[in-house]
Amino acid sequence: MPNSTPETIADAIAAGATVIDVRTAEEMAEGTLTGALPILHTEIVAGVEALNIPADTTLVLYCRSGRRSGVATSALQAAGYRNAINGGGYTELAAVLAERQPG
Repeated sequence: MPNSTPETIADAIAAGATVIDVRTAEEMAEGTLTGALPILHTEIVAGVEALNIPADTTLVLYCRSGRRSGVATSALQAAGYRNAINGGGYTELAAVLAERQPG
């Protein structure tokens, strides 16, 4: 997704994208997005393939800062997952999603 912003990424999530948290278990213990699949960035292609996720599925990946999710996004795109999106950092993405919650 060119020119991705937290808002456009939140739109993709709202539209039904599969969300993947590529952080460590220790980092995830501090919080994670609801429904996010935990797959380490170093195991992303094998992890997505093991879950039989179709290559045309929109995937949003995030980590602490966006660096590891960027590496994982590139690996998925090289493996044919053309709709993989780097969602950036957890804190910023979680804040945008929280703003969208009713009430």
